[in-house]
Amino acid sequence: MQLRKVLVRAAMIVEDIVQEGVLLALRVRGRHHPMVVPFIGHGTTRKVRVGARVVYGRPEVAAPAVGIPSAAKPTRRSRRAILRSSIARFLTVEVPGAMVQVGEPLGPRRVRTDRDGYLDAVLDVDVITPGWHEVPLELKDGARASAQVLVVDPESEIGIVSDVDDTILETGISRGMEFIRATLLTETRDRTPLPGAAALYRALVEAAGPPRPVFYLSTSPWNLHEMLLEFIALRRFPLGPLLLTDWGPSKSGLFRIGAQEHKLGVVRRLLGEHPRLSLVLIGDSGQADPEIYATLAREHPDRITAVYIRRTRHALRSRVLEVDALAAEVSAAGVPMLAVDDSTQIAAHAATIGLLHPDAVAEIS
Repeated sequence: MQLRKVLVRAAMIVEDIVQEGVLLALRVRGRHHPMVVPFIGHGTTRKVRVGARVVYGRPEVAAPAVGIPSAAKPTRRSRRAILRSSIARFLTVEVPGAMVQVGEPLGPRRVRTDRDGYLDAVLDVDVITPGWHEVPLELKDGARASAQVLVVDPESEIGIVSDVDDTILETGISRGMEFIRATLLTETRDRTPLPGAAALYRALVEAAGPPRPVFYLSTSPWNLHEMLLEFIALRRFPLGPLLLTDWGPSKSGLFRIGAQEHKLGVVRRLLGEHPRLSLVLIGDSGQADPEIYATLAREHPDRITAVYIRRTRHALRSRVLEVDALAAEVSAAGVPMLAVDDSTQIAAHAATIGLLHPDAVAEIS
């Protein structure tokens, strides 16, 4: 354990030195003006979490933060151009300790970024209306951005927590080269959604009463936030906060926080931040989602309404049997947990427990 701490500390020092060198190069090239990359925030009518990152050297990889992408016919790019743009998302220089002014309806407040350039602020507010809000973020040099914030309706009883890779988006994350090809060499508009997933999520969100919030949970890095958000808009998934990770040395490890630690921590935090919500958890069998969600179902049987695990296309027979046995165990303890092959199976079961109207099942395929 002591050796691990020493290695992590050394890696963080090396990262700082490299960052200083890159910053010097950016200054020489005249690209040292910071920009704010906003994330989607969320909260209640009394407390809101707002997030962003302040970085240098990102103008050519900006993507739409929210809304419907332009209807103009996109220009086809070469593989080299796509690769260059994809890699640029990771070649950022973070701005630690940057002072960010948070505007109305959450401000005015002033919040500093951490050592990795992240703004992650939980703000107490006077009563704020449910729904979507735009929150201006501004640096002292005048750089501005607008963060989208979802204030969950206090009448909402259900929230959806969904994995991203191989749950809404075909990535092959468990198969290294396929994942790299999809992430670095494929245009966002050409990324493949899981069949029926967008229609399923819309049906779950719009089932009855106030709109249900959707939280997209992934171990993908924050560098991909804009790309994933663009995919969600293009494929007509419901908009919702993306809860990603930081890749690189930190107190959590040499490279990134593990899936268990990240996903368990985030869902537990969501349960605390939204005490009126019960959650539907959706993931896939490719990595550790079944085990993570089973742990949460055992911990919070009164707050986890259902768990759905998509079987990945290349799952080994042993893994299929393992997940099926775990689902049977969790279901027997009182929380419905199903391993499924497609969106229709999720919809059919969701209809039987009142999560969506039976008529909606026919619209999902």
